[in-house]
Amino acid sequence: MKNRDEYSVSYLTAQSGEFYETKGGLLGYRTSDADYPRVSLYRMFPLHDLRRFISVREEKHSREDRRGEIGVIEDIDTFPAEQLELIERELERRYFVPEVLAVKNVKEEFGHTYWETSTSAGDRSFTVFDMNNSVINLGEGRVLVIDIDGNRFVFPDISKVGEKALKYIDIWL
Repeated sequence: MKNRDEYSVSYLTAQSGEFYETKGGLLGYRTSDADYPRVSLYRMFPLHDLRRFISVREEKHSREDRRGEIGVIEDIDTFPAEQLELIERELERRYFVPEVLAVKNVKEEFGHTYWETSTSAGDRSFTVFDMNNSVINLGEGRVLVIDIDGNRFVFPDISKVGEKALKYIDIWL
């Protein structure tokens, strides 16, 4: 196990490198020393501070790939407008979270819960396994559900989903 002094964080700024869009429409990052033609952005505190502390990581090519964090953006608003637009677009893509407006049907079979919903992004069907780890209480009646593919759906007011759906969620809150 590493001791505290062995960890360091590289903070990325507009002066240390630049984000760019690849020919294939992916997000890249380059410095004077290195070029990362495909990077992923992760919010370190995704539920609270959406524009600060963004982890920039090399895209992995396989499960065994040990590529890691390039650095952390402390505040995305410190980047020039063109780069900020690329950063925001990538974060929106990764953290696209439709709101569930209505639950049409929900059923459970063999440990999986199957949902048919109307969302802010249209009708969506999704499957949840392990409700214990897939339902997150965000407070004030808001609930986040993560499906088996990692997609996120937010219920803005859990009291309005209907009795049947509430039965499946309420026991996990």
